[in-house]
Amino acid sequence: MMRRWVSARSAGLIAALNAVLLGCVILQLVSDGGESPEKIEGGLKVPEAVKDAATRKPFEAYGQILAHPVLFKSRAPFAPPPPAPPPPPPAPPMPAIAVDPGLVVGGVMLKNGLSKAFIFSKTGGVAGAWASEGDEFQGWRVRSIDGSGVKLEQGGRSIRLSLYPVN
Repeated sequence: MMRRWVSARSAGLIAALNAVLLGCVILQLVSDGGESPEKIEGGLKVPEAVKDAATRKPFEAYGQILAHPVLFKSRAPFAPPPPAPPPPPPAPPMPAIAVDPGLVVGGVMLKNGLSKAFIFSKTGGVAGAWASEGDEFQGWRVRSIDGSGVKLEQGGRSIRLSLYPVN
């Protein structure tokens, strides 16, 4: 029983609210706001914003403004680009790397302060030769000769060739 009373009461409130809103709409349509607005086909008033549409500037007249909207980054004042970073320092020269020149010590001769080494190529394309300290063989200068091998130097790089290499 209570349910019917609540729903009937709700329906009454809704109907009253609808009546008030309908009255507001009718009042708005009937009132002229103190002016004599032009009417369109259905008897409705022409809004003020639409009345002066014929006298407005064309849309294209605002091209410059629209090309640079207010909140776009392109509207920011000119700021010169930051200076270029300084060039990186030149890389230090590569350390001398011992590269196998493909040479082998075939023998060493040490006698009365005289030292010589027999040097030949692993590939066998170049015949071997006896070289003393200070001599040059295939672009490599012989720096020192001792009982265990030979030290060669080329372009600031040095390499040690052993008489009895460990493999």
